Amino acid sequence: MRGSAAVTALLLACAFGATGAGAAPPPKASPPTGTLSVCNVSGARPITTVLTYTSAAPASAGGTQTFQVAVGACSGQVFYPQGTSVIVTETVPAGSSVTAITIGGGASTIGSVNLASGSATVTIGSGQSVLSFTTSGPAASPAPRACKVPNVRGLGLRAARTALVKASCTLGRVTHAYSRTFPLGRVTTTRPGRGLVLAHNAPVDVVLSRGPRP
Repeated sequence: MRGSAAVTALLLACAFGATGAGAAPPPKASPPTGTLSVCNVSGARPITTVLTYTSAAPASAGGTQTFQVAVGACSGQVFYPQGTSVIVTETVPAGSSVTAITIGGGASTIGSVNLASGSATVTIGSGQSVLSFTTSGPAASPAPRACKVPNVRGLGLRAARTALVKASCTLGRVTHAYSRTFPLGRVTTTRPGRGLVLAHNAPVDVVLSRGPRP
């Protein structure tokens, strides 16, 4: 009898200790999370630069993080509580432009996009989401215009120089010769002759009239 009473008392004490005021509260369940990774996609004008992305979230959700992502690659997955608003911004290289920002996988959504600044606001959902930035490089510079020798005969030196520059040529050597046809100081001929196509900014020599021979 005494042994049975002792066992009963021990069981009561354990039960009281587990449920009494001094017991530790049960741990709180962690809020549900989703993940987000950022991908660097090359656009119509290919880029080769490793780009920098900044992911800004409230301090309670991890704060601001920075990623270096190569073309064709993605950053690692970052965990955020579901419902967190995250602003992701690309440091756009000079002359380049972001042409599209899309999201896929998981249940995260894009709330707003600003292609000019290369940024998007994402609301984190469940699962693994991938945010892709498509970036195109600078537009190719147009090929320089060829020099097509203009007709400058009869013009003064200043006017001839202006006409040559307008035709993507430059004024070359200036010489003088007697002429019965053109007044003093006027262009009598060019070398090469009018209409010939030369390289961009090619020099064109001109001959100025000395007037008629004495």
